[in-house]
Amino acid sequence: MNTKTGSKITKRPNSKEVTPAPTVTESEAEKFIGGAPDSAPMSTARKGVQRGKREQISHTLPPDLLAKIDQRANRIGLTRAAFINFAISEYLRLND
Repeated sequence: MNTKTGSKITKRPNSKEVTPAPTVTESEAEKFIGGAPDSAPMSTARKGVQRGKREQISHTLPPDLLAKIDQRANRIGLTRAAFINFAISEYLRLND
């Protein structure tokens, strides 16, 4: 034992003692990877994450648009998410 650090020097494990990784079939790997929320759609399955009765998505907006959304939402007493949901719903209702 090294008295300065208190660490113990050990031997490198014998490579014959190392347990090999389990084998995974190609279809098992594809199924696992395809199940990730950010994976490319392999079928018509929905991509977002379910949160109760809603589906969570990720969307990127320019900073100036996001600032306008936040200002308008604050002005009418809504959260950012509530305002975006309201605005999209109204647009779809008026443009059906």
